[in-house]
Amino acid sequence: MKHFPQNHFIRKGDEDDPVDVVTKAVKDLTETVDERLATVEKKADTTKLVERLDKLEAKTNRAAGDGSHDKGDDIEKKALSVFLRSGVQALDDVEKKTLNLGTNTAGGYVVAPEFSTRILQGISEQSPMRSVANTMSIGTTEVYIPKLVSNVQPGWVTEMGPRPTSEPAFDQQKIEVFEQAVIVPVSQHLLEDSFIDLEAFLRNHIAREFAKMEAAAFVNGDGNGKPTGFLADAASYQSINVKDDGSDFVDALMALYYALPTEYARRATWALNRKSLATIRGLKDANGAFIWQPGLTDSAPSSLFGRPVVEMVDMPDLAAGAYPVAFGDFHTGYQIVDRIGIQTMRDDYTGADNGIVKIRARRRVGGATVMPEAIAVLEGVAA
Repeated sequence: MKHFPQNHFIRKGDEDDPVDVVTKAVKDLTETVDERLATVEKKADTTKLVERLDKLEAKTNRAAGDGSHDKGDDIEKKALSVFLRSGVQALDDVEKKTLNLGTNTAGGYVVAPEFSTRILQGISEQSPMRSVANTMSIGTTEVYIPKLVSNVQPGWVTEMGPRPTSEPAFDQQKIEVFEQAVIVPVSQHLLEDSFIDLEAFLRNHIAREFAKMEAAAFVNGDGNGKPTGFLADAASYQSINVKDDGSDFVDALMALYYALPTEYARRATWALNRKSLATIRGLKDANGAFIWQPGLTDSAPSSLFGRPVVEMVDMPDLAAGAYPVAFGDFHTGYQIVDRIGIQTMRDDYTGADNGIVKIRARRRVGGATVMPEAIAVLEGVAA
Protein backbone atom coordinates (compact mmCIF):
# COMPACT_ATOMS: atom_id res chain seq x y z
CA MET A 1 0.00 0.00 0.00
CA LYS A 2 1.30 3.38 -0.91
CA HIS A 3 1.75 5.97 1.85
CA PHE A 4 2.03 9.66 1.33
CA PRO A 5 4.90 11.43 3.02
CA GLN A 6 3.90 13.53 5.91
CA ASN A 7 5.46 16.62 4.35
CA HIS A 8 3.58 16.20 1.07
CA PHE A 9 0.76 18.67 0.62
CA ILE A 10 -1.44 19.33 -2.36
CA ARG A 11 -1.48 23.01 -3.12
CA LYS A 12 -3.17 24.92 -5.83
CA GLY A 13 -0.73 25.42 -8.74
CA ASP A 14 1.32 22.22 -8.22
CA GLU A 15 2.15 20.14 -11.30
CA ASP A 16 0.02 17.11 -10.23
CA ASP A 17 -3.76 17.46 -10.41
CA PRO A 18 -5.38 16.66 -6.98
CA VAL A 19 -8.01 14.46 -8.62
CA ASP A 20 -5.36 12.40 -10.36
CA VAL A 21 -3.45 12.04 -7.15
CA VAL A 22 -6.53 10.70 -5.25
CA THR A 23 -7.49 8.41 -8.13
CA LYS A 24 -4.02 6.97 -8.29
CA ALA A 25 -3.99 6.35 -4.52
CA VAL A 26 -7.31 4.48 -4.64
CA LYS A 27 -6.08 2.37 -7.53
CA ASP A 28 -2.92 1.44 -5.66
CA LEU A 29 -5.00 0.50 -2.57
CA THR A 30 -7.30 -1.73 -4.64
CA GLU A 31 -4.40 -3.56 -6.24
CA THR A 32 -2.85 -4.18 -2.83
CA VAL A 33 -6.12 -5.65 -1.43
CA ASP A 34 -6.57 -7.88 -4.51
CA GLU A 35 -3.06 -9.21 -4.14
CA ARG A 36 -3.65 -10.15 -0.50
CA LEU A 37 -7.01 -11.87 -1.28
CA ALA A 38 -5.38 -13.87 -4.04
CA THR A 39 -2.72 -15.01 -1.59
CA VAL A 40 -5.41 -16.17 0.90
CA GLU A 41 -7.34 -18.07 -1.79
CA LYS A 42 -4.21 -19.94 -2.79
CA LYS A 43 -3.70 -21.11 0.78
CA ALA A 44 -7.39 -22.29 1.34
CA ASP A 45 -9.22 -24.34 -1.32
CA THR A 46 -12.84 -23.10 -1.33
CA THR A 47 -13.90 -24.90 -4.48
CA LYS A 48 -16.19 -27.39 -2.70
CA LEU A 49 -17.78 -24.67 -0.61
CA VAL A 50 -18.52 -22.60 -3.69
CA GLU A 51 -20.02 -25.62 -5.46
CA ARG A 52 -22.29 -26.37 -2.50
CA LEU A 53 -23.46 -22.76 -2.31
CA ASP A 54 -24.21 -22.81 -6.04
CA LYS A 55 -26.35 -25.95 -5.67
CA LEU A 56 -28.32 -24.47 -2.78
CA GLU A 57 -28.89 -21.27 -4.73
CA ALA A 58 -30.13 -23.21 -7.74
CA LYS A 59 -32.46 -25.29 -5.58
CA THR A 60 -34.04 -22.26 -3.92
CA ASN A 61 -34.52 -20.57 -7.30
CA ARG A 62 -36.33 -23.62 -8.77
CA ALA A 63 -39.99 -22.67 -9.38
CA ALA A 64 -42.86 -24.74 -7.97
CA GLY A 65 -45.80 -26.00 -10.03
CA ASP A 66 -47.78 -22.82 -9.49
CA GLY A 67 -44.84 -20.62 -10.39
CA SER A 68 -43.99 -19.70 -6.82
CA HIS A 69 -40.68 -20.37 -5.08
CA ASP A 70 -42.09 -21.08 -1.57
CA LYS A 71 -43.00 -24.74 -0.94
CA GLY A 72 -44.22 -24.12 2.61
CA ASP A 73 -47.82 -23.58 1.55
CA ASP A 74 -47.79 -26.68 -0.66
CA ILE A 75 -46.51 -28.85 2.21
CA GLU A 76 -49.25 -27.67 4.55
CA LYS A 77 -51.96 -28.01 1.90
CA LYS A 78 -50.87 -31.53 0.99
CA ALA A 79 -50.70 -32.68 4.64
CA LEU A 80 -54.15 -31.22 5.40
CA SER A 81 -55.66 -32.80 2.27
CA VAL A 82 -54.32 -36.26 3.15
CA PHE A 83 -55.48 -35.95 6.76
CA LEU A 84 -59.01 -34.89 5.79
CA ARG A 85 -59.36 -37.77 3.31
CA SER A 86 -57.76 -40.58 5.30
CA GLY A 87 -57.49 -39.35 8.87
CA VAL A 88 -53.75 -40.05 8.98
CA GLN A 89 -50.65 -37.96 8.57
CA ALA A 90 -48.74 -38.93 5.42
CA LEU A 91 -45.61 -36.80 5.18
CA ASP A 92 -42.66 -37.51 2.93
CA ASP A 93 -39.05 -37.07 4.00
CA VAL A 94 -38.87 -33.48 2.83
CA GLU A 95 -42.06 -32.52 4.62
CA LYS A 96 -40.94 -34.22 7.83
CA LYS A 97 -37.94 -31.91 7.93
CA THR A 98 -40.28 -29.00 8.60
CA LEU A 99 -40.07 -27.95 12.26
CA ASN A 100 -43.41 -28.67 13.93
CA LEU A 101 -44.92 -29.31 17.34
CA GLY A 102 -46.40 -32.71 16.52
CA THR A 103 -43.03 -34.38 15.81
CA ASN A 104 -40.73 -34.61 18.82
CA THR A 105 -37.49 -34.64 16.83
CA ALA A 106 -38.68 -31.77 14.65
CA GLY A 107 -39.25 -29.37 17.49
CA GLY A 108 -41.76 -31.08 19.75
CA TYR A 109 -39.17 -31.65 22.46
CA VAL A 110 -38.75 -27.91 22.99
CA VAL A 111 -42.38 -27.56 24.14
CA ALA A 112 -42.87 -28.59 27.76
CA PRO A 113 -46.38 -29.55 28.99
CA GLU A 114 -47.76 -27.91 32.11
CA PHE A 115 -49.06 -30.09 34.95
CA SER A 116 -51.56 -29.03 37.58
CA THR A 117 -51.12 -29.98 41.24
CA ARG A 118 -54.87 -30.33 41.60
CA ILE A 119 -56.28 -33.85 41.42
CA LEU A 120 -59.79 -34.14 40.06
CA GLN A 121 -61.98 -36.52 42.02
CA GLY A 122 -65.70 -37.12 41.98
CA ILE A 123 -67.91 -36.01 44.83
CA SER A 124 -68.40 -38.40 47.70
CA GLU A 125 -71.92 -37.83 48.99
CA GLN A 126 -72.75 -39.01 52.48
CA SER A 127 -75.63 -38.81 54.91
CA PRO A 128 -74.89 -36.30 57.69
CA MET A 129 -75.89 -38.61 60.54
CA ARG A 130 -73.12 -37.31 62.81
CA SER A 131 -74.69 -33.85 62.67
CA VAL A 132 -78.03 -35.03 64.09
CA ALA A 133 -77.27 -38.16 66.17
CA ASN A 134 -75.68 -38.43 69.60
CA THR A 135 -71.97 -39.28 69.62
CA MET A 136 -69.79 -40.64 72.40
CA SER A 137 -66.25 -42.03 72.71
CA ILE A 138 -65.43 -45.23 74.57
CA GLY A 139 -62.25 -47.03 75.60
CA THR A 140 -63.15 -50.65 74.89
CA THR A 141 -64.76 -52.91 72.29
CA GLU A 142 -68.37 -52.35 73.34
CA VAL A 143 -70.52 -50.22 75.55
CA TYR A 144 -73.62 -51.04 77.61
CA ILE A 145 -76.10 -48.22 77.90
CA PRO A 146 -78.69 -48.44 80.72
CA LYS A 147 -82.27 -47.94 79.65
CA LEU A 148 -85.34 -47.15 81.72
CA VAL A 149 -88.08 -49.45 80.45
CA SER A 150 -90.83 -48.63 82.95
CA ASN A 151 -91.44 -45.61 85.10
CA VAL A 152 -92.32 -45.21 88.75
CA GLN A 153 -96.10 -45.29 89.27
CA PRO A 154 -97.09 -42.78 91.99
CA GLY A 155 -100.68 -42.49 93.27
CA TRP A 156 -103.07 -40.16 95.03
CA VAL A 157 -103.32 -40.77 98.77
CA THR A 158 -105.26 -39.52 101.75
CA GLU A 159 -103.67 -37.86 104.74
CA MET A 160 -103.32 -41.05 106.76
CA GLY A 161 -103.81 -43.56 103.96
CA PRO A 162 -101.18 -46.02 102.75
CA ARG A 163 -98.58 -44.96 100.20
CA PRO A 164 -98.20 -47.08 97.06
CA THR A 165 -94.88 -48.74 96.37
CA SER A 166 -93.44 -48.62 92.86
CA GLU A 167 -90.05 -49.24 91.33
CA PRO A 168 -88.68 -48.33 87.93
CA ALA A 169 -87.46 -51.14 85.67
CA PHE A 170 -84.14 -50.96 83.85
CA ASP A 171 -82.54 -52.71 80.98
CA GLN A 172 -79.32 -52.19 79.08
CA GLN A 173 -78.40 -52.03 75.45
CA LYS A 174 -75.09 -53.15 74.04
CA ILE A 175 -73.45 -51.31 71.16
CA GLU A 176 -70.42 -52.94 69.57
CA VAL A 177 -67.71 -51.21 67.58
CA PHE A 178 -66.59 -52.45 64.18
CA GLU A 179 -63.42 -51.81 62.24
CA GLN A 180 -62.87 -50.18 58.88
CA ALA A 181 -59.52 -50.79 57.20
CA VAL A 182 -57.70 -50.41 53.91
CA ILE A 183 -54.15 -50.79 52.56
CA VAL A 184 -53.01 -48.67 49.63
CA PRO A 185 -49.76 -49.93 48.03
CA VAL A 186 -47.70 -47.24 46.29
CA SER A 187 -44.28 -47.53 44.66
CA GLN A 188 -41.42 -45.82 46.46
CA HIS A 189 -40.42 -44.02 43.26
CA LEU A 190 -43.92 -42.62 42.74
CA LEU A 191 -43.99 -41.17 46.25
CA GLU A 192 -40.53 -39.67 45.77
CA ASP A 193 -41.00 -38.25 42.26
CA SER A 194 -44.65 -37.16 42.26
CA PHE A 195 -45.02 -33.40 41.81
CA ILE A 196 -47.85 -33.39 44.38
CA ASP A 197 -47.85 -34.55 48.00
CA LEU A 198 -49.30 -37.93 47.08
CA GLU A 199 -49.14 -39.36 50.59
CA ALA A 200 -51.17 -36.46 52.04
CA PHE A 201 -53.71 -36.77 49.24
CA LEU A 202 -54.15 -40.49 49.92
CA ARG A 203 -54.66 -39.90 53.64
CA ASN A 204 -57.37 -37.32 52.99
CA HIS A 205 -59.01 -39.49 50.35
CA ILE A 206 -59.14 -42.48 52.71
CA ALA A 207 -60.69 -40.36 55.46
CA ARG A 208 -63.38 -39.16 53.07
CA GLU A 209 -64.24 -42.70 51.96
CA PHE A 210 -64.32 -43.92 55.58
CA ALA A 211 -66.84 -41.18 56.40
CA LYS A 212 -68.99 -42.13 53.41
CA MET A 213 -68.96 -45.80 54.42
CA GLU A 214 -69.91 -45.18 58.05
CA ALA A 215 -72.68 -42.74 57.10
CA ALA A 216 -74.28 -45.37 54.87
CA ALA A 217 -74.09 -47.89 57.75
CA PHE A 218 -75.71 -45.45 60.18
CA VAL A 219 -78.75 -45.37 57.88
CA ASN A 220 -78.99 -48.86 56.37
CA GLY A 221 -76.43 -51.01 58.22
CA ASP A 222 -77.60 -54.49 59.21
CA GLY A 223 -75.27 -54.90 62.21
CA ASN A 224 -73.35 -57.74 60.55
CA GLY A 225 -69.76 -56.54 60.76
CA LYS A 226 -70.92 -52.96 60.61
CA PRO A 227 -73.05 -50.55 62.69
CA THR A 228 -76.81 -51.05 62.78
CA GLY A 229 -78.59 -48.32 60.85
CA PHE A 230 -81.68 -46.63 62.20
CA LEU A 231 -83.79 -47.98 59.30
CA ALA A 232 -82.95 -51.53 60.44
CA ASP A 233 -85.37 -50.91 63.33
CA ALA A 234 -88.01 -49.13 61.23
CA ALA A 235 -90.56 -51.86 61.94
CA SER A 236 -90.54 -50.86 65.61
CA TYR A 237 -91.17 -47.15 64.91
CA GLN A 238 -94.44 -45.34 64.66
CA SER A 239 -95.20 -45.45 60.92
CA ILE A 240 -97.61 -43.78 58.52
CA ASN A 241 -98.54 -45.35 55.18
CA VAL A 242 -98.03 -43.42 51.95
CA LYS A 243 -99.00 -44.53 48.46
CA ASP A 244 -96.06 -45.33 46.22
CA ASP A 245 -97.41 -43.00 43.51
CA GLY A 246 -97.19 -40.04 45.92
CA SER A 247 -100.83 -39.09 45.52
CA ASP A 248 -101.33 -38.69 49.28
CA PHE A 249 -97.85 -37.39 50.13
CA VAL A 250 -99.07 -34.16 51.78
CA ASP A 251 -101.56 -35.91 54.04
CA ALA A 252 -99.00 -38.59 54.95
CA LEU A 253 -96.37 -36.02 55.90
CA MET A 254 -98.87 -34.12 58.02
CA ALA A 255 -99.87 -37.33 59.80
CA LEU A 256 -96.21 -38.26 60.34
CA TYR A 257 -95.49 -34.90 61.92
CA TYR A 258 -98.24 -35.41 64.50
CA ALA A 259 -97.47 -39.11 65.02
CA LEU A 260 -94.32 -38.24 66.93
CA PRO A 261 -94.73 -37.32 70.61
CA THR A 262 -94.58 -33.60 71.23
CA GLU A 263 -91.31 -33.55 73.18
CA TYR A 264 -89.53 -35.42 70.41
CA ALA A 265 -91.24 -33.42 67.66
CA ARG A 266 -89.87 -30.18 69.12
CA ARG A 267 -86.33 -31.43 68.50
CA ALA A 268 -87.03 -33.57 65.45
CA THR A 269 -85.45 -33.43 61.99
CA TRP A 270 -86.78 -34.63 58.64
CA ALA A 271 -84.52 -37.11 56.82
CA LEU A 272 -85.03 -37.97 53.14
CA ASN A 273 -83.08 -38.20 49.90
CA ARG A 274 -82.85 -35.69 47.07
CA LYS A 275 -85.49 -37.33 44.89
CA SER A 276 -88.04 -37.18 47.69
CA LEU A 277 -87.05 -33.57 48.34
CA ALA A 278 -87.81 -32.70 44.72
CA THR A 279 -91.30 -34.16 45.12
CA ILE A 280 -92.01 -32.37 48.38
CA ARG A 281 -90.88 -28.94 47.19
CA GLY A 282 -93.83 -28.71 44.82
CA LEU A 283 -96.50 -29.89 47.24
CA LYS A 284 -99.16 -27.56 48.68
CA ASP A 285 -101.54 -27.86 51.58
CA ALA A 286 -105.33 -27.60 51.40
CA ASN A 287 -105.09 -23.80 51.39
CA GLY A 288 -102.72 -23.74 48.40
CA ALA A 289 -99.62 -22.82 50.41
CA PHE A 290 -96.34 -24.62 49.82
CA ILE A 291 -95.49 -26.93 52.72
CA TRP A 292 -91.78 -26.50 51.98
CA GLN A 293 -90.09 -23.39 53.35
CA PRO A 294 -86.58 -22.55 52.13
CA GLY A 295 -83.99 -21.28 54.59
CA LEU A 296 -83.84 -17.52 55.01
CA THR A 297 -80.02 -17.55 54.89
CA ASP A 298 -77.38 -19.82 53.38
CA SER A 299 -76.55 -21.30 56.77
CA ALA A 300 -80.17 -21.87 57.80
CA PRO A 301 -81.69 -25.21 56.74
CA SER A 302 -84.93 -25.47 54.84
CA SER A 303 -87.93 -26.52 56.88
CA LEU A 304 -91.01 -28.66 56.57
CA PHE A 305 -93.88 -27.84 58.95
CA GLY A 306 -91.42 -25.70 60.90
CA ARG A 307 -88.77 -28.42 61.44
CA PRO A 308 -85.38 -28.58 59.64
CA VAL A 309 -84.83 -30.87 56.68
CA VAL A 310 -81.60 -32.87 56.25
CA GLU A 311 -80.80 -34.48 52.93
CA MET A 312 -79.55 -38.05 53.39
CA VAL A 313 -78.40 -39.71 50.19
CA ASP A 314 -78.71 -43.18 51.71
CA MET A 315 -82.47 -42.90 52.33
CA PRO A 316 -84.51 -45.00 49.86
CA ASP A 317 -86.84 -43.67 47.17
CA LEU A 318 -90.62 -43.83 47.56
CA ALA A 319 -91.68 -47.40 46.79
CA ALA A 320 -93.86 -50.11 48.26
CA GLY A 321 -92.20 -51.58 51.36
CA ALA A 322 -89.60 -48.78 51.58
CA TYR A 323 -89.21 -46.06 54.21
CA PRO A 324 -88.52 -42.92 52.16
CA VAL A 325 -88.99 -40.33 54.93
CA ALA A 326 -88.03 -40.35 58.60
CA PHE A 327 -88.98 -37.74 61.17
CA GLY A 328 -87.38 -37.98 64.56
CA ASP A 329 -85.26 -36.69 67.38
CA PHE A 330 -82.11 -38.50 66.23
CA HIS A 331 -80.01 -37.04 69.04
CA THR A 332 -82.16 -38.97 71.48
CA GLY A 333 -83.01 -41.93 69.30
CA TYR A 334 -79.67 -42.92 67.72
CA GLN A 335 -76.28 -43.41 69.36
CA ILE A 336 -72.90 -43.33 67.57
CA VAL A 337 -69.92 -44.84 69.41
CA ASP A 338 -66.31 -43.96 68.54
CA ARG A 339 -63.53 -46.23 69.76
CA ILE A 340 -60.61 -45.32 67.51
CA GLY A 341 -60.54 -42.39 65.14
CA ILE A 342 -58.93 -42.64 61.73
CA GLN A 343 -55.37 -43.91 62.06
CA THR A 344 -53.00 -43.90 59.09
CA MET A 345 -49.55 -45.46 59.04
CA ARG A 346 -46.83 -45.49 56.42
CA ASP A 347 -45.32 -48.98 56.13
CA ASP A 348 -41.90 -48.81 54.45
CA TYR A 349 -40.83 -52.35 55.37
CA THR A 350 -43.23 -55.16 54.42
CA GLY A 351 -43.08 -54.27 50.72
CA ALA A 352 -39.53 -52.94 50.63
CA ASP A 353 -38.18 -55.95 48.68
CA ASN A 354 -40.38 -54.90 45.76
CA GLY A 355 -39.99 -51.13 46.20
CA ILE A 356 -43.52 -50.79 47.60
CA VAL A 357 -44.71 -48.48 50.37
CA LYS A 358 -48.03 -49.37 52.00
CA ILE A 359 -50.33 -46.68 53.37
CA ARG A 360 -52.39 -48.43 56.05
CA ALA A 361 -55.55 -46.92 57.55
CA ARG A 362 -58.11 -48.12 60.09
CA ARG A 363 -60.99 -46.92 62.22
CA ARG A 364 -63.31 -48.43 64.83
CA VAL A 365 -66.87 -47.17 65.19
CA GLY A 366 -70.34 -48.42 66.08
CA GLY A 367 -73.92 -47.23 66.10
CA ALA A 368 -77.47 -48.34 66.90
CA THR A 369 -80.96 -47.07 67.67
CA VAL A 370 -81.43 -46.64 71.41
CA MET A 371 -84.87 -44.95 71.63
CA PRO A 372 -87.26 -46.19 68.91
CA GLU A 373 -90.07 -44.02 70.25
CA ALA A 374 -88.14 -40.89 69.22
CA ILE A 375 -88.32 -41.71 65.49
CA ALA A 376 -91.28 -42.09 63.11
CA VAL A 377 -91.24 -43.08 59.42
CA LEU A 378 -93.33 -43.11 56.27
CA GLU A 379 -93.86 -46.60 54.85
CA GLY A 380 -94.61 -46.95 51.16
CA VAL A 381 -97.62 -49.06 50.12
CA ALA A 382 -98.96 -49.97 46.70
CA ALA A 383 -101.39 -47.40 45.32
